[in-house]
Amino acid sequence: MKIALSGYYGFDNAGDEALLSAITSTIQQQEADCDFVVFSGQPDHTIQMHGIRAVYYMNPLTMIKELAGTDLLISGGGSIFQDVTSSRSLAYYIAVVALARSLRVPVIFYAQGVGPINRPFNRYLMRLVANRVNMITVRDEDSAQYLKDLGITRPPVTITADPVFSLQPGKSEREKARFILDQAGLSDRPQVGVALRNWSALDFRMNDLARLLDEFAQQGYRVVFIPLAFPEDVEAGRRVAALMKQESCCLEQQFTSLEHLALIGQMDLMIGMRLHALIFAANQGVPFAGISYDPKIDAFLQQFSLDPLPDDLPGMRQAVQDLLGDGEARSIIEQKAAKMRSKAEETALLALKLLKKRPSHS
Repeated sequence: MKIALSGYYGFDNAGDEALLSAITSTIQQQEADCDFVVFSGQPDHTIQMHGIRAVYYMNPLTMIKELAGTDLLISGGGSIFQDVTSSRSLAYYIAVVALARSLRVPVIFYAQGVGPINRPFNRYLMRLVANRVNMITVRDEDSAQYLKDLGITRPPVTITADPVFSLQPGKSEREKARFILDQAGLSDRPQVGVALRNWSALDFRMNDLARLLDEFAQQGYRVVFIPLAFPEDVEAGRRVAALMKQESCCLEQQFTSLEHLALIGQMDLMIGMRLHALIFAANQGVPFAGISYDPKIDAFLQQFSLDPLPDDLPGMRQAVQDLLGDGEARSIIEQKAAKMRSKAEETALLALKLLKKRPSHS
């Protein structure tokens, strides 16, 4: 059975690479006899990192050939169906789905986070194509409601969970995480992890965030900036670190998805703008505070009954004090993460159910 995957793969974004790893590994756990091909921005890099065959995502002839010989297209997960980043990328992902359907290849939206789609023509395209796919699963209720508001009425939408909840670091990743922290002199005290990105939502919070992190450092915490997208997130961490009066550490190397999980699992608190920094923290039972810059952050926080980190220093301080002072926080996070892990595995079963309805090309 052959499965093609379309998403933001091959661009060194830790969250999206984790999605690719989670989707393929979860499906293979259920059905070992699956061959994958990834539409990637850097096919050689994808092959090296994931051990999965990949082709260049902007080669239309190659993509037609691959889709014509596949049994299922998995679109996503992630947040590829939005036009805040770019209308061009949204049009691309819609076009891949439309191409697959024109070739009569079944399509599943795999635990997608959808929206916002602001431009009327983009909303029209999304409605036109999404109503013709075979199965839609989303990672949160907000995405399900957004699809309904767009006029996407078929097929029925199933709410599952982000695929990354199915991932767990192994012994080697945990040992490497401890080694990295030891080498940086960070393992002798409690730690606050910070995952930022360059965005307007960071610009007006930078000074207050730096003061908050200074307060952590004064209380005996080590402040660790962890880049989720390499190398661009390194700069965001440096900017805030430069405003701090206390010592901090900026990790300036690239990590695999499982290494990110292991590193964040060593933290006592995670403060993040990147969605998957928060998901990694939840996955590992680490209390987390999210800086909102996109509806997907708010939607994820709502699943854990959390509000975004306030904009002002007193509000930030109170929010993190509440998190750290809650003796049951880790237990509650772990319980909810376990439920999401089960839902993530359910998405793979739904994809396989759809796959098995189609005669194999093998």
